[in-house]
Amino acid sequence: MRFDEMLAKALREQQNAQESLFLVHALENKQQFESASDETLRLAAKAEKFAVTTRAMARLTGRPNAKEMADAIIEENVPVAAEFTPEGWFKLCFPAMLPRKEGGNVEYIRGILYPPMKRFSAGNDPRREFNDAAIIFRHVYDYQRPERLFRDHDNIEINAVVDILALFLLRSDSPLRLSHHYFSARGEADGTEVYIVEQADLIPFMLALKNGKIGAPEVKLPPP
Repeated sequence: MRFDEMLAKALREQQNAQESLFLVHALENKQQFESASDETLRLAAKAEKFAVTTRAMARLTGRPNAKEMADAIIEENVPVAAEFTPEGWFKLCFPAMLPRKEGGNVEYIRGILYPPMKRFSAGNDPRREFNDAAIIFRHVYDYQRPERLFRDHDNIEINAVVDILALFLLRSDSPLRLSHHYFSARGEADGTEVYIVEQADLIPFMLALKNGKIGAPEVKLPPP
């Protein structure tokens, strides 16, 4: 797609997001809080599409280092933390919720994860690849988010994350070599935590997660 075509697309997406933003504001003023929450989710999806398009525009500017500059902007504005824990477990955290299946924008997730994972992999021993592994997703919801807006685990798009991590950390992502596990929790802000451990370490990891020794502390709501 040419730069002018991408620009026209970005303008349309910006207009769509702006209309949703105005609607959220109007609903909030009318104290229609549930409708405002629903529209906020639609706004987030539209904003992600707009972000993906503007990233692509940045890469079409014709500058020799346009891609590297665009990747640097992503890393600066969407902080992604990747590390090995003292136990040898891999931990990835980023301040974004994964999109819904069938309609979410997976390119947004790929865009924010690939550059930092490439940099992380370059600085770590490749022999730390996981062979017979488990991947654990912990979906953290802002404690002010109504529980009805929590999503079923089978309606959350995870393939984009698995694909990126498989490039750098997994010898294989086949079902015989990688099991999937899911948790949801309340926290101070929306975010996603992803862990990779060897199958032999799965039970010790689960105990550490349950006891709050790994991951962001879960916010406990007062009884109703």
